[in-house]
Amino acid sequence: MEDYLFACARVSALENALIGREKLERLIAAPDLERCVELLAEFGVEVKRNPETGAFLREDTLLSRLRTAYAEVQEGTEDAPFVRIFRWQYDCNNIKAAIKCVKRGVDPAGMLFDFGNLNVQTVLACAQKNEFESLEEPFADAAREASDAFSKNGNPQWVDLILDRACYAAMLADAGKNKFARQIVKQKIDLTNLLTCLRLLRMRSEEAGKLMLRDAFIEGGDLEKDFLEIAYNEGEGAFWEMAGRTDYSRFAAGLGTSSSLTAVERAADNFWISSIRQAKWLVFGQEVLLAYLASVEYEVRNLRIVLAGVEAGLSPKIIGERIRVNEL
Repeated sequence: MEDYLFACARVSALENALIGREKLERLIAAPDLERCVELLAEFGVEVKRNPETGAFLREDTLLSRLRTAYAEVQEGTEDAPFVRIFRWQYDCNNIKAAIKCVKRGVDPAGMLFDFGNLNVQTVLACAQKNEFESLEEPFADAAREASDAFSKNGNPQWVDLILDRACYAAMLADAGKNKFARQIVKQKIDLTNLLTCLRLLRMRSEEAGKLMLRDAFIEGGDLEKDFLEIAYNEGEGAFWEMAGRTDYSRFAAGLGTSSSLTAVERAADNFWISSIRQAKWLVFGQEVLLAYLASVEYEVRNLRIVLAGVEAGLSPKIIGERIRVNEL
């Protein structure tokens, strides 16, 4: 079972159906949303529509795409823990939204993703009762801490910071001892910490920013807190120079003080997905399956960007600048 031979063979066939750059460009060039939907159907995507009105259901369509991919992998791996890694981000989003909305008296229904590892209704019920024992650790403790912090200071940032730490801790736990799985989670942590440092630098928060950097730092990566604090203290020029001397030099290459945050975030995502491409040369194993799931996650992310952009009437140029690489 360790090599997941059948599941990897199945995934190799499914990779051909992924929507890569060429198909994305056709979607971006579509004159309206309905033409986009027609193209999706041509590309083999199961399009979901409201049975009464016939209206296109974007999120239902995209989540169905994710469910199909994960079901294929789960079936061939007997629900191995590593298959859960990327789904924790949806639980993190749900717990954040539930806590914030319940505290504010707002209905969170439209903000919740029915695709995490935790039951959405359980998450919502826990937030409403302010009792989180039913959640899997490390989220039970983190949700309790986040809820208490929000009640005391009313600052939603604390909810995000506390639950982000729990999310990455859960991802590392499910990565287990697999070197590749741990590497890609650690990279996510490091890139998140780097982006946090850069945002704070550009906010020119000075001492307040330094304190926020300490509070926002996520443990588990390879870059140490001291490294980021030095970069913050010395300014953005030093930040880019220091980043260029780490394992993230390819991410930092071509970026600098004149780069927009959008460009930097895109470069970080592309660096991460390009690292996952290492699995392309393997025939079987967790690495192959994780790489496929990561690629589907980015496909769905790109489709969400394109569909929303076309619906909003954004120019193809602007939409194109926002999408990420997702081909293996």
